[in-house]
Amino acid sequence: MSATDDSLELTRNVKERARRYGFDLVGVISAETLDNVPSHFIAHRDFKTWTKKTTDYVEDARSVIILGARVWDDLYDLVIRVRDHHEYPDEWRGRLYARRLVRFLSREGYKAVLEANLLSKKRMAELAGLGHYGKNSLIINPTYGPWVRYRSIVTDAELVPDDDACGDLCGECDECVKACPVGALTPYVVDPDRCLLGMPMEERVSGEFRDVYAEHSPMVTENTWRMCQACQRSCPIGGDLRNKHIGRGSGKVDERV
Repeated sequence: MSATDDSLELTRNVKERARRYGFDLVGVISAETLDNVPSHFIAHRDFKTWTKKTTDYVEDARSVIILGARVWDDLYDLVIRVRDHHEYPDEWRGRLYARRLVRFLSREGYKAVLEANLLSKKRMAELAGLGHYGKNSLIINPTYGPWVRYRSIVTDAELVPDDDACGDLCGECDECVKACPVGALTPYVVDPDRCLLGMPMEERVSGEFRDVYAEHSPMVTENTWRMCQACQRSCPIGGDLRNKHIGRGSGKVDERV
């Protein structure tokens, strides 16, 4: 069996396992393709640094796997305050699923690093054809819209890259820009310090924003609140699936998931 055949078989196996482990979307890009994307500076409050390259995480990186888990319930947009830090249920689920794939690659003799934080998952998803960078600065998938959360794995395994570009899905639509309750959006750009998700707490509870924050990021418990979903809920793509219940809530199961 040739090396190309080996790569094809491993890629099929990885994608099949990713879907079986719980991901709705899976794509592959070459490490070289991602590393050719120019680095950019992240300047948001206390987190100020340049994005990195795949080789900063895996010296002989060859492939990047981008994994998407659909979010159909507000649970996945919760923030939980735990002492001096915050935790996110959507990350628990995605990392649990992704660790299964990391263990598989490790058993096959490959290096695999989960969640290389200074590599852009949005760029990965776009390059792998899983969606398009939308006007709300989120990745818009043709089926699920913005209701997908992404995890990533960098590996030295030689996988076959996906090359299907998704194309612009926003067109003339700017519903997300109009829906933002604090005016944090201009097309394809978000002001992270203005957005309710990134706004410092002292501003959220100030006289100017207290009522807006209470409406769009309501408290669920004393230590838990839901992140603002205004720009996502306004997106016309994926809303029909987002509003379909899964499991016992409706007594029906969405067989497309």
